Amino acid sequence: GTAGVASDHAGAWFVATEDSLLHVSAAGRVRRVAALTASNYCYTAAASPDGSVLFVADYANHKIRRVEVATGAVTTLAGS
Repeated sequence: GTAGVASDHAGAWFVATEDSLLHVSAAGRVRRVAALTASNYCYTAAASPDGSVLFVADYANHKIRRVEVATGAVTTLAGS
């Protein structure tokens, strides 16, 4: 199911599910930005002002993750 939603200034939406981060364009096109393991439940998501980065709170693993929208690269910013 859907776990977190964020929007950017271009009218696009980012949707965090239990195993994926999705980008939904203003025209309704959906693409997978990044895949996550089933243990990564991202319940909160926020987009950078320019929409190039998505920040997600990975509550199950106690981490804040940064996702590069263009490449899907996921890095951990904080947490243990």
